[in-house]
Amino acid sequence: MSEHDTTAFEPVSLRFPHTKDDLRRITVKDDFGEYDVYRISPYAADWPAELVPDEVNPRSHDENCLTSKVARDIEQTLREEPEDFWLANRGGFLLADRVRFDPEKAQLEIQLTDENLHGLADGATSNAIIAKLRKEAAKNEDEDLLSSLRRARFNMDVVVGLNDMGRVGKLVQGRNRSVQVKEWSLTDFRGGFEWLQDFVDRPGGPYRGKIGWQENAGTPTSVLDLISIMTLFHKAYSNGRRAPTVAFSSKGSADKRLLEQSMVDGYKALMPVLEDIIRLHDTIYAQFEPTYEIHVREAKGTGAKAGRRKGIDRKETILPLTGMISEYRVDKGLLFPLIAAHRALLRYVDGKAEWAVDPFAFFEEHGSDLMGRLIDEYEKLGKNPASVGKNGSAYENLFQRAENILLKSEVAA
Repeated sequence: MSEHDTTAFEPVSLRFPHTKDDLRRITVKDDFGEYDVYRISPYAADWPAELVPDEVNPRSHDENCLTSKVARDIEQTLREEPEDFWLANRGGFLLADRVRFDPEKAQLEIQLTDENLHGLADGATSNAIIAKLRKEAAKNEDEDLLSSLRRARFNMDVVVGLNDMGRVGKLVQGRNRSVQVKEWSLTDFRGGFEWLQDFVDRPGGPYRGKIGWQENAGTPTSVLDLISIMTLFHKAYSNGRRAPTVAFSSKGSADKRLLEQSMVDGYKALMPVLEDIIRLHDTIYAQFEPTYEIHVREAKGTGAKAGRRKGIDRKETILPLTGMISEYRVDKGLLFPLIAAHRALLRYVDGKAEWAVDPFAFFEEHGSDLMGRLIDEYEKLGKNPASVGKNGSAYENLFQRAENILLKSEVAA
């Protein structure tokens, strides 16, 4: 049995018609144990795809992600060439607790009892397409589609007895390489984001369910986006002499930074202010253009309109985490140095971050000043937002300006 707690998991029994002649079993032995591998080949019309969990698979397969070319090709084969589905599709790989054949009913039963170990390790996109088409055929009473599903075989290997989470992880990682799984999906599978996900998705949390922790999660914001924003405030850059340019230039490897021993404590230290950081990001984004206009007025009208600047486009943008609306789309190359300047407002007490002053009030009062510095850097770098986002000096100059403003206000107080 699994070492994991399964009390919260409702066991799943998959029952469907199957012939004995189409069922094969082999036993595999190694230094770790003994495993039964069943080769089955149910028809798509009979396969209870909608009941099969795929949490063990590092990709998500909700309806929003079933529009990829791979998914469209699978659906086309099922609809138009169902007899060739077993040839065109590599099938599935299912981890289970038990397989039992009932010869009187000509029925196969597969039991899944552990949410951490049982489910589709491979083939979940095919499974999701089958579930979609089964639902469509039933809802529309589509006999043509149902006929196609009755002719399409879904080949699958079912493994019983593999109960080691580490070995399951290797299996999943290996079998999901044909269309490469992003490393951050595999990181999530291995639990690398668990402490962060537990906090963000806690009951009652304002951002619960809004951040995707896996590839194809169907959310507009991924954990890589979140880590990039957190990196802007990481204490490794708190002295202002080391710029968090990686937040802009290396989003794809953000998961690796979260796992680095030298960095993880700095990310965890941000937990008390994390939700403020998310809201501050969206506030500065939504107020970017109005703040720019204030800067232009303070500079006695000099400077182009925001919409004429490269990287600032007049296009209404709804920010998915907070729901704030910006009348302009702002390039991250301009946004990130401006946001990162506010890490000058953080202090650390007993290893936990807290604000020296209210960051929202600080931006409201001093945002136009910081915007002026940002535009100076933008002009120096050929009005190229990407160059600004990658330039350490741009971050450092804005940080130092925020730091100086804070020091002056503290002295005045």
